[in-house]
Amino acid sequence: MSGRVAVGVALRPHGVKGAVRVEPWLDDLAAYERIEEVFSRDEPARRFEIAACHRGGKGAVVWKFKRIDTPEDAEALRGVVFLADRKFLDGPDEGVLYFEDFEGCEVIDEGGNPLGRVVDMFGAGGNDVIVIRTPGGEELLAPATREVVLRRDGDRWIFRPPKFADEN
Repeated sequence: MSGRVAVGVALRPHGVKGAVRVEPWLDDLAAYERIEEVFSRDEPARRFEIAACHRGGKGAVVWKFKRIDTPEDAEALRGVVFLADRKFLDGPDEGVLYFEDFEGCEVIDEGGNPLGRVVDMFGAGGNDVIVIRTPGGEELLAPATREVVLRRDGDRWIFRPPKFADEN
């Protein structure tokens, strides 16, 4: 499991003091209030220390960073994907996994048969969907539920693929 998780993207400046409106990528908005610092995905050494956090309208989060003090400074962050250290976030002990936990991992079924590798994950209503590229190059979509995602075994995941109505 990687040490950092993508938590959102900078949308635009908020107000006149350099705050940044962020599109949250975590379901738990309260988690954003626990995060003390974030890093740029494209420039991992670039650190942003959070001075204040509050919820904005339409589900956004507003972060005020130290040393980002003008709307122009905030505008320069537009499109930056922010990564947070896992120490600020819930984890497997709380039943929370992130795309970074699955990315690139091999997936097998309960019988040890290869299903493919995880290439993407996206939200779909009530739960996330994991995209697996099969050895034949097709995409298999699997809901990220406890009934499907059974456990991690080293660098691979064991899944119980869902049965569909047309299967016997």
